Amino acid sequence: MKKTIFRILILLFLAIGVATAAILFTPTKPPVPRVSDYTITSQLAANQPSFYPIKQTLDPNLYRPIDNWVGRLILPKPEEFQQDDWTTLEIYQSPPDQQNLIGKKVKLAQKHSPSLDRYLKLVTTDIKFTEAAQKSQKQGNLLPDRLNGRSNVGPLQALAGARPNDDVIVSFNKAQITTKTDETSLLIEQMPLMVTGRFVGLVKIKGEAPAKSKTDIPTDCPNSLPCPSDLLRVQHYNPKTNQFDGITEIIRIPQQPRISGNRFISTPRELANSSEGKEGWYIYGAQGKDGLFTVQAIRPRSLFQLKPIENVFGLGSGLNYIAHDNWKNTPERRGTAQRVLVDPRSDSPKVALANWKEGDHGLGIHLFGGIGGKNGESIKGGTVTGHFSYFLYKIVRDRFTNELQWDISYDQVYAHNPQGILAGHQSWENYQGNLQRGWLNSRPTSNVIVKSDLLQDYHFGSILVSPLTELQRQLEIMMARYRTGDGTGNASVTPAASCVQDSNQALYITIEVLKNQIATNSAIADWLKNHPDDPETQRFQRLGQLSERLKQVLVPRGVIRPDWQQNAEIIAGVAGRENYTFTDQDTLANALLSWTSMLPRVSHDVISQIFLEQGATLWFMRTNQIGGFMPEILPIAPTNIFGEMPIVSAALRRILASIIFRPKSEDWILTILALCAYAAIAISIGLKSRFLQWQPIKQKPFQLIKTLFFLFLSPALWEELVFRVILLPYPDRLNSFASIFGWAIFSLILFILYHPLNALVFYHAANPTFFNPVFLILTALLGLTCTVVYLLTGSLWTIVIVHWVVVVVWLLYLNGFSKFIRPTTAIARNR
Repeated sequence: MKKTIFRILILLFLAIGVATAAILFTPTKPPVPRVSDYTITSQLAANQPSFYPIKQTLDPNLYRPIDNWVGRLILPKPEEFQQDDWTTLEIYQSPPDQQNLIGKKVKLAQKHSPSLDRYLKLVTTDIKFTEAAQKSQKQGNLLPDRLNGRSNVGPLQALAGARPNDDVIVSFNKAQITTKTDETSLLIEQMPLMVTGRFVGLVKIKGEAPAKSKTDIPTDCPNSLPCPSDLLRVQHYNPKTNQFDGITEIIRIPQQPRISGNRFISTPRELANSSEGKEGWYIYGAQGKDGLFTVQAIRPRSLFQLKPIENVFGLGSGLNYIAHDNWKNTPERRGTAQRVLVDPRSDSPKVALANWKEGDHGLGIHLFGGIGGKNGESIKGGTVTGHFSYFLYKIVRDRFTNELQWDISYDQVYAHNPQGILAGHQSWENYQGNLQRGWLNSRPTSNVIVKSDLLQDYHFGSILVSPLTELQRQLEIMMARYRTGDGTGNASVTPAASCVQDSNQALYITIEVLKNQIATNSAIADWLKNHPDDPETQRFQRLGQLSERLKQVLVPRGVIRPDWQQNAEIIAGVAGRENYTFTDQDTLANALLSWTSMLPRVSHDVISQIFLEQGATLWFMRTNQIGGFMPEILPIAPTNIFGEMPIVSAALRRILASIIFRPKSEDWILTILALCAYAAIAISIGLKSRFLQWQPIKQKPFQLIKTLFFLFLSPALWEELVFRVILLPYPDRLNSFASIFGWAIFSLILFILYHPLNALVFYHAANPTFFNPVFLILTALLGLTCTVVYLLTGSLWTIVIVHWVVVVVWLLYLNGFSKFIRPTTAIARNR
């Protein structure tokens, strides 16, 4: 019976290993070549730049330009290219004193500076598509095909040539204008912001308007036919009354085409009935050829108001919200949004809200989930990976309502994809609210806004240190590299390189760069030494604690990916690292080393928890397929690996983590010391009680090897898997002491009780040995030793070795086999 159970367990563990490898290390591929979603949606006239005339005659009281400068990037021809990184910009919007430039095509470049030169050296590359890039194209991913074969492609040209058509719209607040020989140039200080539309208005959608022609009624749409008209009646916000009692007009919100998966990315159907539209919608777009304002992106006003619908107070409640309540009942929340304020130090909604003020700015964490339902995505192994990124926020006064609102811009490290979403700096409405490719209407999302004084600028006398500026700089490098695929033309998701891992690599490099900056700047060190009680010094010390906590996630168990370490040293300017080649080692070993930052949900939750524990206040913006009504899909929460199967998913993650992290030399030293300590105590007790006696058993070499092998598998391997790895929280220093202590006691009790129960039910030859009080004491001591070793090393292999050595010495040398009724049978049964 025991042999049968043992074989079943071995097969189970092998199946777990195969399933894990299949999920983590097999890229998801469409079964057949397909056309990209971008190609499909670009056929709609409203998604083409030519649909919108340069000259616009909108009422400035109703529609306002989205920025001072707005324009369309146009990739220069190869013969026009010069050494510097630049692109052509067709200007759609300009400041009031530069209205003569609207409609003109000018040269767009970045201002020269030492930091720009360093940035360009890191990301400028020759582009030659690899076989993998060509394969990716056939699978429907949109690659920068127009850049294939070009040399010295910089970040601006990579952005302009990222799609087959010149349809990347960007904005920026200010620019330096230069004119030479009738050539006008705009110089900007940083990469422009990707945006959607030229103008924005604030309206309440009243309902469908009658079609003016057949072209106003789409031939295909969600739910049942016939489709409603693309024309909708809206009423504008009136700033005088603070109500939606302004001018009423007809606008167009086009129905997007059906894309892969037999689903739609967005729809205007029943948009007027959306619960999140009660406070109005911001609509982004421009006049079409027929003079109607055509919407290209939408944004719900209520989501961005500083009005939480729920408050969570206290650290414990906040941690529980992150782990459980944030994504609770996601499918049932379809069409709704949640705005939750989590404050660990307050118990008053009024006081907690008053801490958020105009001008506040900081870091945010973004995560989206999956698409379920009839036309949903396929889900493998119960795992919905989702997508992870960082964003920056600022609290501003809205131009229409004068109320405080969130202004959010994403730094998207984004692999090449079928939709044509680009890696880069982009506005909320361009990434989420865009009707052609945004996720507002089709995916659930979570934006965690972090308010922490630790992320604000530090002033050490006249020296400025800015964590957010440095993080944005590192993200900019990552995003530029993703646009070109580091010259291969293809940036794909692999176990070792993904949105979440490389966003977190940027965070890790930021921490290392700041540490190096402080360590090598004697003026900063002197200032800190001379001002030990200054609030700035104390705040900086807390930043160090935050950095160490974050590194526990980014660099699990202190083992750093070699490519991450090299990249950090290059960017930090460490001596001997003058080579500017950025390293990306897409290997299985590196995938295992960045395990804890591999999954978007894990990073989203754990990093949020760390900020909360370090005193930050969090604001959660959760959406669940907001917009028009699409009954064929449901919002699905992102999961950890193997989904959220009770007990099973946690056990599988713990097994995988304990297997993949190889023990370091100090771990083995600790293991040997623990084994020696156990031996000293156990032998003393055993000899004194005469339970142990020196009586070696002689076996032939082949029989001895067989015995050692089976004793390694059972009891050592499978008992340590069950009683330590599966039952104990993984020792990544992210779990509380109380949790670890409680599970350690529980697992130890089960480990002790297991032996007499095993003798009664399965292994009768072990009766009465497994009931012997001395044996149970030594068993408890072994369990305690293995528990301590596991919590200190995090490795399955160290505790298996301890268990195996103890069993081998006892059975083969200390008269262990004589304690059983039939010793030869015991060997055959792997005891």
